[in-house]
Amino acid sequence: MEMTPTAERIKQRRRALGLSYQRLAERTGIARSTLQRYETGNIRNIPLDKLNVLAEGLETSARFILGMPEPSNAEPIGSEIYKVPVFDSVSAGFGAYADSRVMCYIPTYIEHSGEKEDFLWINVKGDSMAPTIDDGDRILVKRRDSVDSGSIAVVMIGDEAFVKRIKYGRGKGAVKSWVELHSINPYYPVRRFENEETNNVRVVGLVVEVSKKL
Repeated sequence: MEMTPTAERIKQRRRALGLSYQRLAERTGIARSTLQRYETGNIRNIPLDKLNVLAEGLETSARFILGMPEPSNAEPIGSEIYKVPVFDSVSAGFGAYADSRVMCYIPTYIEHSGEKEDFLWINVKGDSMAPTIDDGDRILVKRRDSVDSGSIAVVMIGDEAFVKRIKYGRGKGAVKSWVELHSINPYYPVRRFENEETNNVRVVGLVVEVSKKL
């Protein structure tokens, strides 16, 4: 049987996450044989309850699986609650990758509706900001091109994006100004940029909330 576009997207996500059928079955509670039939297109009409569970297990949205356009994060779902997009990495969230697909959307409280387009959630990889931000945590970021010294921010250095505590200062003598990127985990050294090097560090967002794993 010819694979359907829906089946192809399921296969694509499973392989992208490095999941076996057995591991996906454990994540979703859907039988391994059923998952295989979804992926080969032998079952074309996936029940809604199974579709939502499958999307969660594949860390994406039901809309993506079905090939439907994702709603804008501007779409309100209640008073001051908006659907905010989730990206699978810091770099993806800020467009450093050509494929910066939204993983899913999370209902999020945003006090000022005029700022709703400025927010995004990012899945964090790595432990440089542990224990404040652990590997696998999710951070809510507000897009900004400047933050106060001492803030935890998303910064770009070339095409790479990082979550760090950023500090600014003015030096003496030959050092006119400096920027330092601090990790909370003491095993990671401070990165310091001086004078013209500071132009390589670009602030793109302020971390305003951390969602911890259970």
